[in-house]
Amino acid sequence: MAGGGVESGGRGKRAHLYEHRFTHYFAFTCIVGALGGSLFGYDLGVSGGVTSMDDFLKEFFPDVFRRKQEHLNETDYCKYDNQVLTLFTSSLYISALVMTFFASYLTRKKGRKASIIVGAISFLAGAILNALAKNIPMLIIGRVFLGGGIGFGNQAVPLYLSEMAPAKNRGAVNQLFQFTTCAGILVANLVNYFTNKIHPHGWRISLGLAGVPAILMLLGGILCAETPNSLVEQGKLDEARKVLERVRGTKNVDAEFEDLKEASEEARTVTSPFRTLLKRKYRPQLIIGALGIPAFQQLTGNNSILFYAPVIFQSLGFGANAALFSSFITNGALLVATVISMFLVDKFGRRKFFLEAGFEMICCMIITAVVLALEFGHGKELGKGISAFLVVVIFLFVLAYGRSWGPLGWLVPSELFPLEIRSAAQSIVVCVNMIFTALVAQLFLMSLCHLKYGIFLLFAGLIIFMSCFVFFLLPETKKVPIEEVYLLFENHWFWKNIVTDQYQKAGKPVATEEHLWMQGLLRELIFMNTRLLGGVTSMDDFLIEFFPKVYERKHAHLQETDYCKYDDQMLTLFTSSLYFAALVSTFGASSISKNKGRRASIIAGSVSFFIGAVLNAAAQNIAMLIIGRVLLGIGIGFGNQAVPLYLSEMSPAKVRGAVNQLFQLTTCLGILVANLVNYGTEKIHPWGWRLSLGLATVPATIMFFGGLLCPETPNSLVEQGKLDEGRQVLERIRGTPNVDAEFEDLVEASKEAKTIKNPFQNLFLRRNRPQLIIGALAIPAFQQLTGNNSILFYAPVIFQTLGFGAGAALYSSVITSVALVLATLISMFYVDKFGRRAFFLEAGAEMFCCMVATAIVLALEFGKGKELSFGVGIFLVIVIFLFVLAYGRSWGPLGWLVPSELFPLEIRSAAQSVVVCVNMIFTAIVAQFFLVSLCHLKYGIFLLFASLIFLMSCFVFFLLPETKQVPIEEIYLLFENHWFWKKIVTNSNQENSHRHV
Repeated sequence: MAGGGVESGGRGKRAHLYEHRFTHYFAFTCIVGALGGSLFGYDLGVSGGVTSMDDFLKEFFPDVFRRKQEHLNETDYCKYDNQVLTLFTSSLYISALVMTFFASYLTRKKGRKASIIVGAISFLAGAILNALAKNIPMLIIGRVFLGGGIGFGNQAVPLYLSEMAPAKNRGAVNQLFQFTTCAGILVANLVNYFTNKIHPHGWRISLGLAGVPAILMLLGGILCAETPNSLVEQGKLDEARKVLERVRGTKNVDAEFEDLKEASEEARTVTSPFRTLLKRKYRPQLIIGALGIPAFQQLTGNNSILFYAPVIFQSLGFGANAALFSSFITNGALLVATVISMFLVDKFGRRKFFLEAGFEMICCMIITAVVLALEFGHGKELGKGISAFLVVVIFLFVLAYGRSWGPLGWLVPSELFPLEIRSAAQSIVVCVNMIFTALVAQLFLMSLCHLKYGIFLLFAGLIIFMSCFVFFLLPETKKVPIEEVYLLFENHWFWKNIVTDQYQKAGKPVATEEHLWMQGLLRELIFMNTRLLGGVTSMDDFLIEFFPKVYERKHAHLQETDYCKYDDQMLTLFTSSLYFAALVSTFGASSISKNKGRRASIIAGSVSFFIGAVLNAAAQNIAMLIIGRVLLGIGIGFGNQAVPLYLSEMSPAKVRGAVNQLFQLTTCLGILVANLVNYGTEKIHPWGWRLSLGLATVPATIMFFGGLLCPETPNSLVEQGKLDEGRQVLERIRGTPNVDAEFEDLVEASKEAKTIKNPFQNLFLRRNRPQLIIGALAIPAFQQLTGNNSILFYAPVIFQTLGFGAGAALYSSVITSVALVLATLISMFYVDKFGRRAFFLEAGAEMFCCMVATAIVLALEFGKGKELSFGVGIFLVIVIFLFVLAYGRSWGPLGWLVPSELFPLEIRSAAQSVVVCVNMIFTAIVAQFFLVSLCHLKYGIFLLFASLIFLMSCFVFFLLPETKQVPIEEIYLLFENHWFWKKIVTNSNQENSHRHV
């Protein structure tokens, strides 16, 4: 949302004039908007659980089921390595990837609400199809609809939250998206736990319940107001001011409203926001917000871990119930981490959470790799001590991720872009995120099978790279008005060389240190979101029905299957198909988000996700499962494209970090709930897995109604020419009528956005290269390459493979989920105080250490044909917990936050689609190859992740400018003062001379 200030008329110098008071209406809009994360979270949590349910595997993947029952040495890591099973999962992300670009158009033209509503409907449809699936095609179709819902939701919701939130607590508000994601994961695991005991259709219940959040999101989208930014962008000035006054709790919104109007005026000049994204002046936002952060969020490895949690824990020898139980642990960690991030992200800033959690995640990944290298893959269960230790390590990792890359991965991108490209940029964010999510999901099992423990070292290396990226290139955006975030890049040591001259010639004011930080410390807020499949994929009923070979290999505990018993390509395909669907759908979500508003993408995503959940729950064969997953992916593609933008545009600059991390928080909650669900459904024979998958309809329903009830973001409304409505929303969410400054920034950004005819093409312009590289490519990819997603998704399988048994695995999932939630809350409350970079780098160091420690322990103790000792198991649990805790406050939330805030309005939707696309690609890759890599690399996989984490940290350190407290429409200015990026964007104003000082 606009959040800048001009002393006497001029966008970018009015931030000190912004006023806001907390209002119940503002809280309501933020909570409803954040429900988009519940769709993503519930699916992440339920998918892994369903794909591990024997009933589900027997019905759709009998080969995987049979292999699951066997425990031969060569399949310890590989028993779930099945491309069709992976496709079932990643199809959602491919769908989300594609639909996010449609969401971008809808979000921009019709407002954020429209995308939210469309996403909810799509997710709901997907949930229904999945729950009723009779064959694999029906499953995949359902997943495609789910992906559409996610594509619309993720495209619009972050924008909605960021535009609605005041600058001082935008971080906390935006992290509601992450919070509900974590909540969705937790609920999904709970559902899977119970539905796994309902034979033979428990998995249908799990998949079908995805319609619940979709319905809630649909109702919320209907009831909530459009954001003032979106209303102003749509020309509904009166309505926009009313909303702005209402959300700000005061009539004194003149300054903010003027900024909104100015942003909208600029947005209107942008006829092609995607092409505009590529301009030189937007390169910092493009690189950081649309490319870097969305990709990095998945490259942390967290989503794959969460998504495949039940599979991983079963592969480690925990047993079906233990696997689902371990998911509770990891998802509980996510939820706790998200809450931590929400309360502290606007106090400490985005950077500090990224860096601190990054360090923890690196350590957790290394530790995990070491432990697996030493102890796993030798034809015996891990000792209870080693297993418990790994659970702790995973919990710590999730806790780190949940307060950093989890929520910030949505918050930061949603607040970086100016109004004119925000919808397009958010589509890029979702697209990149979905691409990397799909890649991780598609390749994780295979990589786990072949790389074995080395995959965790890979993620550790990626996290290091991500942390460096944040440290060097990400400016702090805490407390910076969303329409002024672009100004940060003009003073950034690197980006200023790229964008400074561009904006001086184009008319953008240059942000000063005093101007960016004059707002003071943040006010702490808490909000909520959802996830489910990892537990299902470890349920015997699911495996027996669809993947019998995996089931057989799962129960054969010979030396060669310690790492490989879940290595089945069809099972992996079932999972990663969601991400591929999300990847593709995010581009459709971009168009919808840009032209119809963020709400439209959110609603579309929820509808697709709902249908996908229904199809998965009703699946009769693998084809039906995969179709359902594709619909789920579409829902996620739409949701992830729109939700971060929605949150960032709704949020005031000073709390945009916290607000945007609501997306991550709800994701963590979704994971936690998903693990709890899986824990319960696993005992429901033989269809408990159906219940787990069907319950994905719950977050889809919630998101659908949320998209209907919530207002469009003011940025989107202004971009659509609804100036009056945009101002009304802005005033409403700011709780004051004095929103002139912010509204003027919105109008100005909207004017420029309207000049962009092709936002995707503009993404590649020189001025947008920093944003493109960081926000749309790097961060979305890095988020998955941390290894956190893979660990969380496969958590139950990992814990089962480590010898915890079914119940222990579910318990470990709860620990990691709690760590994620806790970490996200930490990130939410402090990311706007300490900045994004600090969180990236600090957490990166932790994640690196955890990865190394895990690798060492596994190398020493695991894979020797026996259970890990209790002490070693406890140690691993602690390390995992620390890793999740670091990821949850850095790459988890910041992987969405940073990309969502980097891009200017004219290319924001397009950029967010790329973000989601990249995120989904890497998520699918990790998901697809993790088990394969684990099977072959064993503990070395954790060393691989450790190396990746190191690279990510370096990337952040050198290339990511701090965006905290920078108005989202001014973030592009940060790159003009960045030591590196300024060289690229400085003279780029010749490409966009219509921007004026």
